[in-house]
Amino acid sequence: MKNNFEKKLIEIAKRVNIEIDENGAAIYRQYRNEIEIWNKKVNLTSIKDEEEFIVKHIIDSLMVLKKIEIPYGVKIIDIGTGAGFPGIPIKISRKDLNVYLLDSNKKKTDFLENAIKNLGLKETYVLYGRAENYGKNVHFREKFDYAFARAVSALNVLLELCLPFVKLGGFFVALKGKEPEEEIVQSRGVFEILGGELRDVIYYELPFEIKRSLVVVEKVGKTPEKYPRREGMPEKKPLFMK
Repeated sequence: MKNNFEKKLIEIAKRVNIEIDENGAAIYRQYRNEIEIWNKKVNLTSIKDEEEFIVKHIIDSLMVLKKIEIPYGVKIIDIGTGAGFPGIPIKISRKDLNVYLLDSNKKKTDFLENAIKNLGLKETYVLYGRAENYGKNVHFREKFDYAFARAVSALNVLLELCLPFVKLGGFFVALKGKEPEEEIVQSRGVFEILGGELRDVIYYELPFEIKRSLVVVEKVGKTPEKYPRREGMPEKKPLFMK
């Protein structure tokens, strides 16, 4: 028997042609419950309203799957994942994917470890640490088919932090607001420096007229070994158009 949250989730998802079955809705309800419990001691989200949580966290994450065709069984990484968005919703809907969740906040990665266990998610791995360090690690550098980031950092910063993880022919996708154009212009020379090429900007609308976008960058060349720079440098001194 569906509870109120599950009914709302299924109904709101249908508005944007996303199908969530009863089993999936129950997992999402459990995921939200985990967040609510941990939110009392860790700042995972400021969103308390049920519908707002569904739209801004779950549906926004699932729009990635709706707008981008991700092949079966590939390896993806969610960088600066926080409470697990978009990585965990992507995994719940696509159990075939190998999902890595990276965050530098230990309390958040503790939450993620606990949530993954309680939700019964397989092939889902939590990485605690900074992208600058993992991006240099031979076990993670240029090993992923897709990297995602919903973090609030500017695009030129995200490119330096995320592109090193992506293998040649793979993609980095930044989840952005309704007007990413200024950040794209600011990053024009940065794509080339890091081995990326802008492939698409996908605009979409969430329920309640919330406008968002996906900036899709293909990895067309190897990222020079000096990137990412040491901890904190991408944020403090972002790469700009040359």
